[in-house]
Amino acid sequence: MILERMPLAGFGVVNFELMLLRRMDDHQPSLVGSALKNLGKSGTDARAAHAQWQRGLRGNFPDGAGRYRMALGRPDVTGTRPTALGGDLAVEGWTMPLWPGLQFQITFGPGGEVIDERLVRGADSVAPTITEPADLRPWLVTIDDLERACGPVRFRMSGGTVPSHATAEFTVADGTACEARFSWGLLQTASAKPE
Repeated sequence: MILERMPLAGFGVVNFELMLLRRMDDHQPSLVGSALKNLGKSGTDARAAHAQWQRGLRGNFPDGAGRYRMALGRPDVTGTRPTALGGDLAVEGWTMPLWPGLQFQITFGPGGEVIDERLVRGADSVAPTITEPADLRPWLVTIDDLERACGPVRFRMSGGTVPSHATAEFTVADGTACEARFSWGLLQTASAKPE
């Protein structure tokens, strides 16, 4: 095993990115392969990081945001996120160098539990324009980008067993009905729906 067994402390951003890549490999193996090469890592490293994260979730990780703070350190961004019902929820985010302009953000419920965890666009990053299906390019569009450009968007969990995956149905500005798949809030695949 390439990644040594170690406590969550010191897991670090690179191992966290590897853990995210492991699930993205389900949809975009070529992009994941390029990312691993850029990181100087292998598929074995990604599987090991994912396995270590999963062991921690089932074992000794602290609850809520504590697991992310222990693994990634102090958040780069703290703030609030408005809710559809009014009011705000607290958020914390960490820069993910593998995806410039994006950060991994967690959103807390009123009791401090993590209710959402995904990649989001950083405040200084410009969202891509989405007017036609060709604009839906993998790893460039987040769930928030899609909701702003193509709302309303209908989401459902993909496959039911992988909580980091979601499928969205929506219509782009040119009137084309589309379906897209996301992993950790980042677009993986998109296509026009048959008429």
